[in-house]
Amino acid sequence: MKSLILAGIYFVFPIFSGRSQLAAAQQSVWHDPQVRYLLADMTMGGNTAMYRQYGLENDPDSREAMRLWDAGARVANTNNFERRWVPCKYGKDGRAMRIVFRGTRRTISGGEVLLTSDGQLDSSHVRAVLLDLSLGAEFKEYAAHQAADPEVAEALRCWAAGARVINADLFSRRPGPTPAFCYRATGQPASIARAMLNSDLPYSEMNVRYFMADIALGGGLEFYRGAAESAHEPNCLEAVRRTEDGYQISNLDHFERKRVDGNTLVTHKGENQRINGLDVQLSSD
Repeated sequence: MKSLILAGIYFVFPIFSGRSQLAAAQQSVWHDPQVRYLLADMTMGGNTAMYRQYGLENDPDSREAMRLWDAGARVANTNNFERRWVPCKYGKDGRAMRIVFRGTRRTISGGEVLLTSDGQLDSSHVRAVLLDLSLGAEFKEYAAHQAADPEVAEALRCWAAGARVINADLFSRRPGPTPAFCYRATGQPASIARAMLNSDLPYSEMNVRYFMADIALGGGLEFYRGAAESAHEPNCLEAVRRTEDGYQISNLDHFERKRVDGNTLVTHKGENQRINGLDVQLSSD
């Protein structure tokens, strides 16, 4: 196992699994595709003890994967995948361990993984509670019902971990004793499936923007490409993709890249504290 500092954020790279872990200095909620990828890796022979240690080191994806693993969750559709070495010019000895679609070298995203625990809770109910909370409902109102309602209890657990509906502005709450929603623009009844959680994404928006700022200030696109490909690191991958797709940082002149206590950080000009990635404004905002 080896470690690497990316723009002041500590990553751990397990040499044998090819999977990187983020020590979560700028991240709290887990990311479901990554959690499922880790569970696939463990189900198919990956190092469970390694992921447990990463969870103890405050990596949210590993922590959530181990919570599910310890509760008995396993991958139900392992016949669709295989765990194998694939060529990777950035990896150790020119290869990296991946979970791929069976018979191919295409790495899965994680969303394709079916868990034995899927369906135990009504996910639409959980998502509806999270949307209601994102629209301003009182946490304490739901807390009074969590003992008798496992979906409410799960929604509150996710909320406390940082889960939020990131497109809540598309919705309005309709009057009534139970959560019901319409589309704000049309007034038509809304499908709760359209409510997107930050935990649905494979990456942290906060870290992606931070890495984009580091790249723009001289961090090196190829460096992040190597981290993304050698360690299956989705934050780096998304930062590279957006940079290559022409996203611009509109407030780049507010930041600088410099050495602070032995680490390279992106800071506000004249300061020595690493910025919050959400301070970075993009041309797409």
